[in-house]
Amino acid sequence: MYSSVFCRVYNEFGWNVYPEVFAEELLAWLAHAGIAVKSALDLGCGTGILCRKLSEAGISACGVDLSADMIAVARENAPDLSFSVGDMNCWKPEGPVDLVTCTGDALNHLFSLSDVEKVFVNVAGCLQPGGLFVFDLLNEREIPDDEPFTLDYDERTRAVFRTTREDDVIRLHIEVFDREVQTVSEDIREKLHDVDAVTGLLEKAGLTLLQRGHRLLPGEGPEAATWFIIARK
Repeated sequence: MYSSVFCRVYNEFGWNVYPEVFAEELLAWLAHAGIAVKSALDLGCGTGILCRKLSEAGISACGVDLSADMIAVARENAPDLSFSVGDMNCWKPEGPVDLVTCTGDALNHLFSLSDVEKVFVNVAGCLQPGGLFVFDLLNEREIPDDEPFTLDYDERTRAVFRTTREDDVIRLHIEVFDREVQTVSEDIREKLHDVDAVTGLLEKAGLTLLQRGHRLLPGEGPEAATWFIIARK
């Protein structure tokens, strides 16, 4: 579980760029496919940026996250939207939605395929017939650079990040310094899942695989070190 301090680091040190870019590409994909979405649920919504971007596009969006501290930040980022603290393998919105998203490596925080399957079953229960499930997954062939990198927040505050891999576990170590005094030290661990094993669980949950690749939009930029997967109920 993320600490409250890390949630602030997550919000303020650049992670929000990913959901902003993902939202733009998702909306472009929907437009290209001619699919109209009126309602959406973001599982593992984090700081609420994806929900906010979908809402700005006219979609009624809500989010759920296991971290109460992430939800607190999400409510600050998008005070007009509905955010709930809950477990994505069982939490449901008030009614079925057209779209469910689960991004930012949220599924990689689950360390067993049985837990991933529970999420897929829950997603199927949240979707309208014909609704879409769009999620990402760390590339199981990903070998992170273990050299630390630094991001400066202002003249006195900086964050140092180091990513390492041990077998099938990715470890992100974060340190935050205020005038060279360490104020935060935290480890985040994520499980590398085999993409074939994960996508094989979709059919069991009543979902049909539509697209799987290292890009959400065909031919758009370099391939990412992330799987982007789209399924339909």
